[in-house]
Amino acid sequence: MKTSVRDKISSLLNWRRPLHSSFILYNDQCASFPLFFVNLFVLRTSLSFQASIILFVFAEMVLPLFKLPILVIKLVLETMGFIDLFVLTSASSKTKRIVKNLITIRNFRMNIFIKKEAIVFCFQKIGNTNYLNSIYMEPEKNRRDDVFHLKIGTDNVPSTFDETIDRAIVLTIYLKQTIDHVTKLYNTFFEIFKTPLKGINIDLKDVAVETYRSWIKWNNDYFFDSQSLEIVGKSTFHNYIWILKNVRTKNMLYFNVEPTDYPEDPENNEIVNVEAASVYIWFGRWMSMQQLKAIKAESITVRRVSLTDSQINTFLREMKALEVPSYLKKLRVRFNREANPAVVLEGLDVINEDLERPDDVLNQWSFTMANGEKCTAIYAEYEGDIPEFGFEFQVGN
Repeated sequence: MKTSVRDKISSLLNWRRPLHSSFILYNDQCASFPLFFVNLFVLRTSLSFQASIILFVFAEMVLPLFKLPILVIKLVLETMGFIDLFVLTSASSKTKRIVKNLITIRNFRMNIFIKKEAIVFCFQKIGNTNYLNSIYMEPEKNRRDDVFHLKIGTDNVPSTFDETIDRAIVLTIYLKQTIDHVTKLYNTFFEIFKTPLKGINIDLKDVAVETYRSWIKWNNDYFFDSQSLEIVGKSTFHNYIWILKNVRTKNMLYFNVEPTDYPEDPENNEIVNVEAASVYIWFGRWMSMQQLKAIKAESITVRRVSLTDSQINTFLREMKALEVPSYLKKLRVRFNREANPAVVLEGLDVINEDLERPDDVLNQWSFTMANGEKCTAIYAEYEGDIPEFGFEFQVGN
């Protein structure tokens, strides 16, 4: 099974150990140009560590690197990872200016993971989830004794290097976990690397309600247009609805929050207007047909719904009757039961397309909407810990 970036970050949070200070090069070792590159070569080849453990940033005034030809400096900088470059730029405005002017970061994107234990800035190579450079922001109470200080803005911030189970190096920064500090760090990273923000992941586990509500509002203010927002964890149904009512994101909303309680009758629930380009709701037992209609998105996926086949049929009949182009282009409805396709598709004048169906689906049909658009209907079984069945409806010729 493919490991997601979120799962990988969670495992790193659970397994990190301090990187011993003997691996760090200090000023006296940086003063000699040959010795510096000998040490660099030994560390990078024998230990397979990133150059981030080489803190030559503390020796900027004596380091001969910046006396080299500009193309050589550029070549050296291009061998470094995100952590290396970030530590280097914290030395002074001069080093920061050099890195910004010489380095262009391509094919990388940034994710921000917000958890109780830490806030993680993760730089991922596009197409390779195994290549991660991670910078952790932890509460000041977790600060170790063997810290060094990085200049971030006007602050001297205590920091450490840690080694993960797969021998990768992560930088840990000890700061009060306020929204202002998170925003400052993001702005610093973006100023240096110009790496686009792919997504925000907010984990509600063991987090106070007031705290994660402030995270939601912060996302709305600063990252409304990020590529994706994922919210995971558990909450009461009251807080679950509060999040849906208040969250704002332009592109993809992955709402993987499980209510700890449910109302008895979904038809009596408050209708919540949800709007994004794509909406994915993992726990949809509470949803009524009216709620489904209140989601404005090009793509909607709802899982574990309690909708009946007749209710889905009613929704499809209304969709078929549309005389204007449909804003909704893809609808996936999944449930923990087998459906009766004859009931779901009753009165739609469907055409059987089983000869055209993909191998991994059970049945395929299509029908024509009043606006002339074709709607393809697929019925499939989805494997997992709990088997699911579901329909997928795709609008478009």
